[in-house]
Amino acid sequence: MDLSGLFRKKYGSFQQFFAMLGKARLPYLWIVGYLVVSAVITNIGVSSTEYSAALFAGQVGLWTVVLPYLFYQILSLVLGSVSALVNNLCIARIDRNLRRMVWCKTVRLPLRFFENNHPKELLSRITTDISSISGLIMQVFLPIFTTAYSSAVILGKVSSYDGSLMWSLVAALPINILITFIMGRMRFGVADLINRYNAKLTAALAERTRNFMLIKSMCTERKESRAGEVRMKDSYRAAIMNLWVTNLALPVNAIAGALQTVVIILVGRGYYASGTLDLTQWIAYYGFAVQLTSIFTAYCGYWASLKGTQGAVDRVAQIMDEPEEELDIGTDAASGLSGGITLENVSFSYGEKPLFQGLNLNIPEGRITAVIGSSGSGKSSLLNLIDRLYPLDSGIIRINGKDTADYSLGSFRRALGYVTQESVMYTGTIRDNLLRGLGRTPADGELDQVCAAVGVLDYIQSQPLGYETLVGESGASLSGGQRQRFSVARALLKRPDCLLLDEATAAMDIAGKDLVWNSIRSIMAGKTVVYVAHDAQTVRNADYLVVLENGKVEMAGEREAVLAASPYCRKMMERGEESTYEEG
Repeated sequence: MDLSGLFRKKYGSFQQFFAMLGKARLPYLWIVGYLVVSAVITNIGVSSTEYSAALFAGQVGLWTVVLPYLFYQILSLVLGSVSALVNNLCIARIDRNLRRMVWCKTVRLPLRFFENNHPKELLSRITTDISSISGLIMQVFLPIFTTAYSSAVILGKVSSYDGSLMWSLVAALPINILITFIMGRMRFGVADLINRYNAKLTAALAERTRNFMLIKSMCTERKESRAGEVRMKDSYRAAIMNLWVTNLALPVNAIAGALQTVVIILVGRGYYASGTLDLTQWIAYYGFAVQLTSIFTAYCGYWASLKGTQGAVDRVAQIMDEPEEELDIGTDAASGLSGGITLENVSFSYGEKPLFQGLNLNIPEGRITAVIGSSGSGKSSLLNLIDRLYPLDSGIIRINGKDTADYSLGSFRRALGYVTQESVMYTGTIRDNLLRGLGRTPADGELDQVCAAVGVLDYIQSQPLGYETLVGESGASLSGGQRQRFSVARALLKRPDCLLLDEATAAMDIAGKDLVWNSIRSIMAGKTVVYVAHDAQTVRNADYLVVLENGKVEMAGEREAVLAASPYCRKMMERGEESTYEEG
């Protein structure tokens, strides 16, 4: 169990925290209402304490003491319920606004961020950490103002009895501050440890619950059970450590509170014995002293809670500080991207590892170009750079002679059609998935035409709900080939002038690949298509070939010329012919 973060010295920046709150659109009117109600409750509490002291001193006048005491008690209960309701409403609204802010920020972050941060750990950032921050606002920062006001009112009332009595009371209180300062530092480290281990546990469970087929097929149930137990044990140990720290604070604070009570009673007894206070004032003084002690203890508790929450603040603030993609910045809007694609001296690296260095490549206009090469040669990365999913280290990519960086990023990506390797499907209906990101609502006739072209219309029509059929989580009710067909259909519905495909037909059978490629050739006639190929059948659909090796263009040209000249292509085609022969 890694305890390196238990006694961290860096707790995060309050400047980051308040800057984050400035973007979150807090429910300020509700917060002001909560503060006003809290101030009224404080004044009612002071009056109630004085009437209570009078009762203890033997003053039982019905109209002068008893009824006013009952009135203030009932009013305090009613306003206390109102205050609790407003407090909970504020917490709910703060949670909503903070989660919306962090989520909107997250979806605008570049892909490099997700390479360095486990996406599933972001679940804890948006759920658990946000709840901690809303609690920090409503249970730590706002009570600082309310308890400061309460302290001022109470000390003012005690000062009205005798000024030196007020200072004597203040002098008896600071011991709790020192004790809770020490405990607060420990609570921060423990709370941060709990959050980190819970985030890792959540990420691991989320990943494995989506991959039970692999677990079963590889017979790794025992290994996964042990791995899960280790993560759960780390979370358990962190929780136990938190219990030790929390329970250690209880007896220490109890002893300090007992000592404070003795000192307060002795001080008040001395003023009463000297005649400075009458009996009612002495009892009221004791009641005010107890309230003030509770307030100072709460102050210290707020500080301890603050240290325990700063880890969450730090993690969320780091997300908010990340530079996001500027989707709307650019001199031109890309309405159409017809033309050839040219890469000029393009350099790109993943971290410190360079992939492309001074890459030059021309992809012809209006033709189907296949990019082939061994694993790791840069095929998928080339398409990602064309789609501007990653920024170039240097160089220029042009479409029809125009620098793609001149277009606004959002309009550029919307104008391109891109089918990635993952063939992502979302929970929802077939229609939802086909129209995602389309920006228009095509008629069912157009959907039928495109779905027929990729070979899924028969499947859709066989379903009782047709396009309203649910596909399950991540398209779980569909086969791999069906998910790829729907992904291609989604891209074709955009009517792009340039279509990028990253092994978009790899999960389809031979007949399915032929059908999809015939449709692509028909629908994209005269337009530019660039795709990553890995087998002989797919390569035969290309007019132009680009062979990559170790981030360099080994060969590029007409298909037949490259197939004849490239050793890599010849081997791939020979393997494809053998595979086709065996299947036949």
